Amino acid sequence: MGRVVASAPGKLILFGEHFVVKGYRAIATSISLRARVTVEESEGSWVELYSPTLGARSRVSLSLEEPVARELEVYVEILRALRREGYSIVPHRVTVESEMPVAAGLGSSAATSVAYTLAYTTLLGSPLQGDGLLRVSLEGEKVAHGRPSGVDNTIAAMGGTIVYRRGEKPVQVEARIPEGYTFIVADTGMKRSTRSVVEHVLGLAETLWDVSEHIYKASDALVERALEALRRGDMELLGKLMYVNHGLLVAMGASNLALDTLVNIAKASGALGAKLTGAGWGGCIVALARKGSEAETLARELSKHASSVRLVDIHVPGATVEELR
Repeated sequence: MGRVVASAPGKLILFGEHFVVKGYRAIATSISLRARVTVEESEGSWVELYSPTLGARSRVSLSLEEPVARELEVYVEILRALRREGYSIVPHRVTVESEMPVAAGLGSSAATSVAYTLAYTTLLGSPLQGDGLLRVSLEGEKVAHGRPSGVDNTIAAMGGTIVYRRGEKPVQVEARIPEGYTFIVADTGMKRSTRSVVEHVLGLAETLWDVSEHIYKASDALVERALEALRRGDMELLGKLMYVNHGLLVAMGASNLALDTLVNIAKASGALGAKLTGAGWGGCIVALARKGSEAETLARELSKHASSVRLVDIHVPGATVEELR
């Protein structure tokens, strides 16, 4: 019996979330937290799906017609997309695990979608890569998020740091993070629906179109300056831009009291920059700080109001097959 383990990284959106949905640019980077999917051949006529992370288990026939647990619908939709791509559906067992908190804006669902697509197609002897991997994994993201921008599954597949505009090929960014700086992710512990937040922001943008147009253009200007900062390794400027980007997201209704509290704590504790990352209405903030006592103080203060606080590496490799036998 064949067995494949594939993994893909989570992500941080450093700049541009929500604005990317309407065609403006975003900067995303991969992080050292990963999702892993194990696919094993099995006998019978079923696909068995299990996620210890979500506490969900289901099985579906090879026709892919039976209902499954809501949390596992993503993976059935990926199989349907692969069938349209010409792949056969064979009996197998799937185990989905993630180091990222779920519904926290760190790209957990996209990472698992990418890892599953890569693992299953590798099991069949024809690993899906490049545009095909992005196309199929995005079908899973549509189930999870309704109108995904494509950033999450792109960074999960490619890794590194990218500048992304919807409908265009993502461009790799040479991100230079000097020694002596670190990123800290603080989770509010509040779960939310990405789809609901995206629809709310889009609705507000349409209602206030003459005002929101200026906010969207300001976001794109921020991205341009942030690209300069990343290429030069100018962390002072990068931090200032993070605070401004958070303000734009607040203006468009993506933040809430829990996120604003963490950003304000980060600022009061000496962070160079901080902002919500992901959809908002909960999930995480990311803060930039100097390593050593400053980062330690920041993490300690954030821990008083966050469900978890983690220091992460960024710009890590994308989807990869870790085991094949």
